[in-house]
Amino acid sequence: MLSSVSTILLGLTALIPAVSAVPATAVPRDDTAGKQQPGTLPLPERLLYHWPNGTWVENIAVRPNGNLLLTTSTPNGTVWHVKKPWLAQPEVELAYNFDQWVDRLIGIGESTPDKYIVVGSRFYSPDPLSSQVERTFAAMELDFTREPPKARLVAWFPEAALLQGVAALPWDRSTVLISDQYVLRPRRIQQDWTPSPGQIWRLDTRTGKYELTMTDYAEMNTTYAHGPDVGIDGIRILGDQLYWVNQDTGGIHRVQIKKNGYPVTPRAKPETVAKVDTELWNDFAFGPEGKKDELMWVTGFNNIYAISIRNGSAVVVGGAGQSNNETYPGPTSCQFGRTDKDKNILYVTGNMAAIPPDLEHIQLGGWVRAVDTTGFHF
Repeated sequence: MLSSVSTILLGLTALIPAVSAVPATAVPRDDTAGKQQPGTLPLPERLLYHWPNGTWVENIAVRPNGNLLLTTSTPNGTVWHVKKPWLAQPEVELAYNFDQWVDRLIGIGESTPDKYIVVGSRFYSPDPLSSQVERTFAAMELDFTREPPKARLVAWFPEAALLQGVAALPWDRSTVLISDQYVLRPRRIQQDWTPSPGQIWRLDTRTGKYELTMTDYAEMNTTYAHGPDVGIDGIRILGDQLYWVNQDTGGIHRVQIKKNGYPVTPRAKPETVAKVDTELWNDFAFGPEGKKDELMWVTGFNNIYAISIRNGSAVVVGGAGQSNNETYPGPTSCQFGRTDKDKNILYVTGNMAAIPPDLEHIQLGGWVRAVDTTGFHF
């Protein structure tokens, strides 16, 4: 998901992070077979689509019919439709441009069936490292229950710093939780480096009413572990637990929540699920189907991790740290397929055309890849 300028620059100084991880048990290669065997690391993948240079692809949702919806942060705030992603060459088309309300989109999440909440704001310029304009964040709905899809403004969030992940309450999908990430204060030229706390908003998509449910939790905040960095990023709900990643600390945390989206115990101490100190987490997914309570798949800076929910073991399954170390330049989000054709496929989005040789050669070029997780286990 969209990060602060400092996160991008600092991350580029260590393209292959040191990983304190437990190796996975992978099916060995059968060189006589002529192709990679299921479960072999790095996991097999294929490119579905590469957007033109200058395009930042940020987040992903999967429709009930299996089609993918992807948000862009540059050159404008749009949602793209990738139809039948299991095909060799899926059809890709623009679904909606939200320029009526925002310049950039960040998170997207399904609320009620085939309706999606997207968040974004105005930015000072189309430059990929531009700062957001203060008090311009908004949550909007994109409704695919009709053709063509319709959009509406749900709520303005003038108090937000940088809205990120969107996760619907499983027992009331008309209510979503939205993570709000510390970011350097909005300025054309950065001057104020004072951090803000990471926090969680609760939004009723029917009425547009919103309120804070969690704030000032140390596990959501920035600690400057990687320099002037950011904290909470992607969020998901599994059962009655809210999970999130902290980009600044490399921590993955969870807390039990009530039906209204608040913690079961006020000021409850979140549990740490896993921690990789050197990694810059971005977003994550549970799965595949049948293993949602066992495995998390997390996007790092230039790689993809599999993490055991049960014991916190972590392994790089592709990208930096594996033999295909330049396959995932700037991954931003991931989600599993929802049909029998692709239930084991992890769809991963990213924002860079290639891993840059230095800080002066960042070149955006959004992409989406299909990663086959079949046969993987710890």
